[in-house]
Amino acid sequence: MTLKIWLGVYNVWRTKISDEFPTLSDDEVSVLFCFLCSDSGPPDFTDTEWLDLLNEIRLNVYDKTNPVTREEAQQTLDRLKSRDYLWEDKDKITKDTKDETMYRIASINSGIPFSCCSYDTASVYLRSRRYNRKPREKCVSSPGWDDFLILRLQMNILTHVTMEYTDIYDEIHQILNVIFQILKGCGDKRKEFLMDLRREGETVHYRGRSQDSVDHVTWLWRYGRPDIVRSCIGLHPHLDIYIIDNKAYRKPSKYHNYSEDDKSFLYSLLLCDKYTSVVNGDSSQVKSMLTKMRERYFEKLSPSNDIDLKQLQHEVTETQNDEVTFVSDDIRHDVMYAFVTECLVKDSDLEFFLTTASRDVISEYCRSWRYKRSEGERCLYIPYSPVKMYDLFIDKLKLDIITHCTVSDGRIHERISKRLNIPEEVLRWDIHARRRFLKNIKEENVKMFRARGMIVGCAGAGKTTLLRKLHERTRKHKNRARAEKRTLRRKFQRRNKTDKDSTGSENAFLLKQRHKAEGTNEDKPTESTVGLEVHEDLFVIEDSKLKGYSLLFTYMCIFS
Repeated sequence: MTLKIWLGVYNVWRTKISDEFPTLSDDEVSVLFCFLCSDSGPPDFTDTEWLDLLNEIRLNVYDKTNPVTREEAQQTLDRLKSRDYLWEDKDKITKDTKDETMYRIASINSGIPFSCCSYDTASVYLRSRRYNRKPREKCVSSPGWDDFLILRLQMNILTHVTMEYTDIYDEIHQILNVIFQILKGCGDKRKEFLMDLRREGETVHYRGRSQDSVDHVTWLWRYGRPDIVRSCIGLHPHLDIYIIDNKAYRKPSKYHNYSEDDKSFLYSLLLCDKYTSVVNGDSSQVKSMLTKMRERYFEKLSPSNDIDLKQLQHEVTETQNDEVTFVSDDIRHDVMYAFVTECLVKDSDLEFFLTTASRDVISEYCRSWRYKRSEGERCLYIPYSPVKMYDLFIDKLKLDIITHCTVSDGRIHERISKRLNIPEEVLRWDIHARRRFLKNIKEENVKMFRARGMIVGCAGAGKTTLLRKLHERTRKHKNRARAEKRTLRRKFQRRNKTDKDSTGSENAFLLKQRHKAEGTNEDKPTESTVGLEVHEDLFVIEDSKLKGYSLLFTYMCIFS
């Protein structure tokens, strides 16, 4: 039944070669599938990347743990070429061969096409999870791989047939930064938007390649995404570097047209501490940054030790007390956009940036891959794969990442915990608690012992009384608890008096208000449990006594 949902019935997929195709071995089908993963020409198994992909397909589809060698892969390909019915020409398989190969692979592992297929293959065969296939349509619906489909089609998904179903809009908005106004427009409006992006944008040329030709974007099949830096620095309704027809585009910036001398200086100033550099005297930081910048991106320019920094000052910078910085934050953001779209194009550039830039620029702009940005927030997303990207990001910010906004992305917690050797629990605290933790850990090294305690008992057994005794609660605390409860009860009565449609119970209201109060950082009175309720709070033990709601000792009170 599941197979029918994702692929439809096999009779729809049948071709003229359906009788001969089952005679092919698993390795032969795996090699044919590599043709469906290539954006340009036939796969080359002398290339390590292609050989790795072939072995990954064999492992995930056919559970073959013994990798094949280059020679064995080439021998398999040679055998396939002796079967004329598979080929349109010597390097191109027929449409029937593609159909049979897609069905055979997807019927065993429907996720593999979404993580490995080329752009052209994805456009033809792949659909979103909720897509309702047309009669006689050969396609593979996503069993939870919509994000991979979006990453593969990029901006072309706006005109793809899968856009007929609005369930995918939220993910497109999150991944491609396309606003809902465009997503919810009619197909013609989205097509017009795409045409405008082509017309207004300029293609991104990879360094070291001919300026007359633009390579297709490299697909990192192992990580399920393109090898293009993902960022939202410029104020436009899409990513800074956007991909159409498997080519990378960017919106022009006036800073792209500055001289290489000026650009190298401005980009280097961006990477300095506090975006500032000393002009006279000790200017080693900006000169060191200039050296690295010119060695990597502006090879024709002279070494930085031959530079007079005063000559490089521009109208977008200002000098006060022998320190040069940007005239305004808006100008700095514009320069950052030019830098990202000119220099930080591929993953290797991002790695250079993370190891070279100051903590200031990384803290302000960098976010984890799944971070949910606020409207207008400027973000440079750090991919979670390869793992070294997150490690470089964490190593640069060190413990300050505990209070960084990227912690709102729970998927980075495990990596931070392992890298900095702190409990994951800390990263789930609210910002005030995390700031206190960071302050304490920076002020001094304290030996900490973590434990978890639980008080369990029947109704009226004295669980709350015991906890109050451990806390050494005074009558003042008890009186304050009673006063707060009376206040909450009056609020409930007033609410019901003004809202005649209210049907909420008093207990539910009190419980809701109490949970809301628990978000504060004040020392809270101990409350009794109600029903099958669990209270979980954190304490620290000082002089053999529990002290209020700080760290390390967990109390859970269960009423049963």
